[in-house]
Amino acid sequence: MAADGDSCPDSRVNITQAVTSGRGRLTTYCAGAPDSVLSTKAVRRRRASLALSKTLMSPDPPPNRFRDHTNVFFEVFILSFTVLPILVLIYFYPQLPGRIPGYLNLHGDVEVWGRKSLASVFRLPLMAVDMQMLCLLMKYGLWQGAVARPVQAAETLTIESLRLSSRLWDWFRALIAFKLGASSLEVFFLTNDRLHSLATAMRTISWAAAILGIIRAGFYVYRLIPLNRKLRRVIAGDRLSDRNQSAHLRAGIFYYNPSDPSLFNKKYWLNFGNKWAYVFLLCLVSLPLLMFLPMLIS
Repeated sequence: MAADGDSCPDSRVNITQAVTSGRGRLTTYCAGAPDSVLSTKAVRRRRASLALSKTLMSPDPPPNRFRDHTNVFFEVFILSFTVLPILVLIYFYPQLPGRIPGYLNLHGDVEVWGRKSLASVFRLPLMAVDMQMLCLLMKYGLWQGAVARPVQAAETLTIESLRLSSRLWDWFRALIAFKLGASSLEVFFLTNDRLHSLATAMRTISWAAAILGIIRAGFYVYRLIPLNRKLRRVIAGDRLSDRNQSAHLRAGIFYYNPSDPSLFNKKYWLNFGNKWAYVFLLCLVSLPLLMFLPMLIS
C-alpha cells in the first residue's frame, strides 16, 4: 500500500488518478511514483494551480454578442408600441367613416382629407414598422462591422463607440415608437366626435417624445463625434486595403464580398454580399412610398 505524503517526490509529475480510501480520505497517485500519495490539502493546492494555469493560457474571449447591446424589456416595449396601433386600427376599421384625415399641419389641423382605404389607414403604422427595421439594421450593421474585423490597438475605443452607437439607434427607435404610434391613432380619434379631445393628448405625447428623443440623440452624437475621430486615427491602415476591396466590385460601384460579414462598407456604403443589404434597401425604398401613399392612390 502507498503511504500518505504531503506532496509528490517529483514536482514535475501530473496528477493521474484520484480515489477515495477506505477511511473516506481523498488520495491521489502521482505518475512515476506509484507509492506516493498526496494528502487532501495537497490535492486542493494542485487543483487550484492547474485551474489558474488554464485561466492564464485560455484563448481570447469571444467577441461581443449582439444581444449584449440590447435589452429584452426594451425590445418588448418597442414591439408593443409598434404593434398595438395596428391591432387597434384593425379592430375599429369597420367603424371608420369613408372620409379620414390624411395629413395634419403643425397645429394639428387636417390639411388633406382622403377616402378610407387600407393604404390610408395603415400608412403610419407601416411607416413605423419600416423605420424600426431600418434603425435595427443600422445598429446590427455597426455591430457586425465592429466584430468582423477587430483591431487590438483600438479595442477599448471600438467597444465604447459601439456602445454609444447602439444607444443612439435605440433612442431613435423609441422616438419612432412613441411618435408614430401616437400619430397612428389620430386617424381614429379625429373621426370620432366623442374621442376628438384625445387627439390633442396623442399629439402632445408625440411631440414631447420627439423633443426628448432629439435632445438625447444629440447627446450621443456629441460624444460619438470625437470618439470616432480618435478611433479612425488609431485604426488607420488596419482595415482592408482599397486594392482588396476593389477586387470585389461589381459594375465598378457595387461592393460584393460574401466572405466579408460586414453589412456596411466605409467606402462603398453597402456590402451586397450580405443578405441583409437587400432587406435594408427594400425598407429604404418603401419609406418614401409609404409617406406619400395617399397622394399616389388619390
